Amino acid sequence: MIDQIKADQSRSVRRCSGVLGLRRQTYYSRKNGNRIEERDDEIIDLLHRTTQRFVAWGFWMIFYFLRLQGHKWNHKRVYRVWKQEGLNLRLPPQRKKIRREYEGLLSPDGVNEGWAMDFVSDWVVGPEKEPVRVINVMDEGSRRALWTEAHKSISSKTLIEVLEKIADIRGYPRYVRCDNGPEFISHKLRAWAEVNQVEIKFIQPGKPSQNGLIERLNKTLRVECLNLHWFSDLATLNAAIQEWWQTYNSLRPHKHLGRITPDMYENENQNFYFKVVAA
Repeated sequence: MIDQIKADQSRSVRRCSGVLGLRRQTYYSRKNGNRIEERDDEIIDLLHRTTQRFVAWGFWMIFYFLRLQGHKWNHKRVYRVWKQEGLNLRLPPQRKKIRREYEGLLSPDGVNEGWAMDFVSDWVVGPEKEPVRVINVMDEGSRRALWTEAHKSISSKTLIEVLEKIADIRGYPRYVRCDNGPEFISHKLRAWAEVNQVEIKFIQPGKPSQNGLIERLNKTLRVECLNLHWFSDLATLNAAIQEWWQTYNSLRPHKHLGRITPDMYENENQNFYFKVVAA
């Protein structure tokens, strides 16, 4: 640019350098062939060949690899060329994080006012050692285990069928509390809730304590049933679960309920709290 201005207006190098804010030493150095962008061609070629060979390596791994090969370029210069060539690793886009507002977590006083649900993952010790999932649904008011059953897998369709079976006996609750699992955030469950005027209360991600009642029930199921036996098949597992389920609801005293069982608590309060279910 200085050479062009000099040719057009007959200006001196000193004058042109002062106007452009360029050191005269830089001008003369470049004029003598000291051009950084041309000397970067070797780095560019080497970086492209190295990244094609080691596609999963990032900048620092590549930089120190080149150092071991005898190249002593400054890391700032190499990084400038690295960015210029767009060689940064292209990470896959992260799934959008779910954000939930904190809600009051006081359990209801009424029976069948609110339910809580969650899954327990386990396995059956058999020829194939197949994994299973146990669905747990409880009444937050009476602490009654409404449904506990093991399946090889549980889809949103299976979940809705379970909720409908419970509702046929007890009526629909005002809300259901759950975490952000794929079955719980499905469009099918949302549609079911809207049709039946049931609010789905999601806890905040990573905070299972906000669904503490069902987490406590999950632990009780593990300690008093799942951890005490080896199960050879799904039928044997469900038989043991059903025996535990009846004991939990009918025989096991509950501290929060005043040392009575969930069944006794519901019998004392059902006339006041239960919704009417059509026969």
